[in-house]
Amino acid sequence: MEVTKNLGGGSLIGVPIYYRNGDNYGTLCGLDLKPFKYTEDHVDLFNAMANLLGNVLELERANSEIESLSVPIVPISDEVAILPIIGDVSEGRTERIMEIALSESASNNLDYLIFDLSGLVNIHSNSAMNLLKIGQSLKLIGVQMIVTGIRPDLALKAVQSHSDFDQIIVESNLKQALNWIGYKLVKE
Repeated sequence: MEVTKNLGGGSLIGVPIYYRNGDNYGTLCGLDLKPFKYTEDHVDLFNAMANLLGNVLELERANSEIESLSVPIVPISDEVAILPIIGDVSEGRTERIMEIALSESASNNLDYLIFDLSGLVNIHSNSAMNLLKIGQSLKLIGVQMIVTGIRPDLALKAVQSHSDFDQIIVESNLKQALNWIGYKLVKE
């Protein structure tokens, strides 16, 4: 290899790193300036490390997919989309929600983004206030945030944190939110 030629001798061991589906990510290499005789134990060790790195890369890939699924923006029309919030909302997830809500709203030229909280299991106190910040941020880019599905326990947390809902339209369910926007189901 060119790398080893430039080092003037020595030794090199390389083991491929694979994803579970068989795709090659790269190579785990060991390099020394001095000649070294690798034993079967060294090769086994490098293979084990390459398998471990492949598993870590696979977990990173899966985590990335889960994160993208945790903030699904569902378009209703060119101007309206729904963001169903399901499960727990931590501060980290709130930041991700803010990033995606702002970027998707801007890139899709939305007028309204409906946050449906009916699937929300738990929300941390700071996250409740951060949801309001998302509404304020959306307002700055010309998008009206509408919140639906607020359960009594979340309403209590919002009141206890002295949150100000002036910037946000709150409706009890998705049907009422769509009616507020002016959407009507027309049967033919």
